[in-house]
Amino acid sequence: MGSVKLILMLLQGLVRFAQRQLLKLFKWSWVRWYMRLGHGAKGTFYGLIGLFAINDIIHDQPIVAGSEAVLADLDSWPLGSAVLGLLAFGLMGYVLWRLLQASIDPGQAEALSLRQVLQRCGYLVSGLTYLGIAQSAAKLALNLAVDFDDTIEELVSVLFEQDVGPWMLIGVGLGVVAVGCLYIYGAASGGYINDFHRDLSRPIRRWVVVIGKVGITARGVGFVLIGAYLIKAAYLVDNESAGGLGNVFDELDDEFLGEYWLGAIALGFLAYAVYMIIAACYRQFPTVNPSPRAKHG
Repeated sequence: MGSVKLILMLLQGLVRFAQRQLLKLFKWSWVRWYMRLGHGAKGTFYGLIGLFAINDIIHDQPIVAGSEAVLADLDSWPLGSAVLGLLAFGLMGYVLWRLLQASIDPGQAEALSLRQVLQRCGYLVSGLTYLGIAQSAAKLALNLAVDFDDTIEELVSVLFEQDVGPWMLIGVGLGVVAVGCLYIYGAASGGYINDFHRDLSRPIRRWVVVIGKVGITARGVGFVLIGAYLIKAAYLVDNESAGGLGNVFDELDDEFLGEYWLGAIALGFLAYAVYMIIAACYRQFPTVNPSPRAKHG
């Protein structure tokens, strides 16, 4: 038992040493600049999703405004490769921020609670998600082949090959719905709103907070709908009902008053884009010495 305790103490020491070294990254201005660029790139991406959806609604076209559709459409622009390259480079800044949050969660106390562990897992999943988007954008920029098949739909097909697959999918769907509800609650309570520099005047800050709450709520609704369609897919044993945001837009377009729901979500994404771009300029990143408060954005 003594040797096991010693090994655990050594591992804890190594982890804390690695965390201290990672925290020092916040001293470097170029790292903070790059993470700000990442926030702006993420906001721009959500803004494009919202704009494409609104354009399809106005022109009475099938809704194809998921992340894959945005990247594919950008690839057809005259300077699409350059735009995709810049988007990929910018999103990697946001990936860096999320991975730092997952590893050290700057701004939080050192003690880890179950809630903080779950938050860090969420940061990791978020970082890997945007890493995948950045990778696809980079491949398109370099004229490399990109597989836009819906990964979620493929995974659901594999699950349906198992007897307990539908029940597992229901569990996943409920989990995604719970994440969406957390976003909605975080928006309403202000817990997911970033702290901003004093350079941002109070009247503008108040409007930014309102816009941010609208945008984060729209993201939460998006997660709730993704989870709901996963549960629907499990109930119908139909993998085509499952998918990411693009699938949700497509499914919602066929529902009663679907265009109004789509328009509301799209406008919410535009609000989120404005919020993230302002956050890229004015949000406060944590200092090297962590404090007990942190924001999730």
